[in-house]
Amino acid sequence: MTATGIAIDTTSPFGTYGAEGLARFAWALADRHEMTAGLRKRMRTLVSRIWAGPYDAEADGLRFRLYPGSNYDDRKIMARRRLPERAEHDMLARHLVKGTVFVDIGANIGSYALQAARRGAQVLAVEANPETAGRLAFNIAANRLDEIVVATVAVGNMPGTMQLWSEPTNCGFATLVEDLTTGEWAGDWSSRTVTVRPLANLLAAHGIGRVDVLKVDVEGFEDRVLLPYLQDCEPGLLPRAVLIETNCREHWAQDCLAVLAGLGYAIEGETMDNMLFGRAA
Repeated sequence: MTATGIAIDTTSPFGTYGAEGLARFAWALADRHEMTAGLRKRMRTLVSRIWAGPYDAEADGLRFRLYPGSNYDDRKIMARRRLPERAEHDMLARHLVKGTVFVDIGANIGSYALQAARRGAQVLAVEANPETAGRLAFNIAANRLDEIVVATVAVGNMPGTMQLWSEPTNCGFATLVEDLTTGEWAGDWSSRTVTVRPLANLLAAHGIGRVDVLKVDVEGFEDRVLLPYLQDCEPGLLPRAVLIETNCREHWAQDCLAVLAGLGYAIEGETMDNMLFGRAA
């Protein structure tokens, strides 16, 4: 059971839970942006009480077991019948070719990891929230994508343990930055202790000597994940592409964008939430 009381099923085969009919209509209605943000939130709360999930559905040819009552990405897939962050996927597409090594930090339920593996990449999907990592593992198995390895651990600038904060209506929005849980993002947050490992250490443990494409989406902790690794990396081994979430960058202790520019990265694409940087070999 999740904090919202939603039963998690990672054992029944894909297809057990239908995703059509009234449930699909209700989530599509709750996702309509013609409504004000406040009305949309109230509608989502109402829909969550009745149609929280699970539902089995396909999006862009990939299989997912969805729990829209407790995760933003699940809601988007349920409502729109496609992967969230389509613009980001389009930006990354040219970098994700057969043989690419893709490391996805903050993998959530796997939309990026699954897409990369389907394109022929070898994938390390890192997800610190154990509940979300379980959902991710189910989706990997449902798609029979053995190219993906899951690491249920947090990534940071030093080894140890930290408190991972999560909010029951969006398990994919988990953070190691306690300050983020107040103000704009205030909600019913709770924390759990998680193991933290530096990225270089984690990669070595998985036998990864080089990363081609790196995605970092960790809600305001991106600098402590990314910068120690890049600054210690030999120039010839720097990733050729880095997709970094920027919508919580006011919580960074260091400016990732300036460091990336100093290492020779240039902006290849930008959305409201993310920026893609590329570097010539």
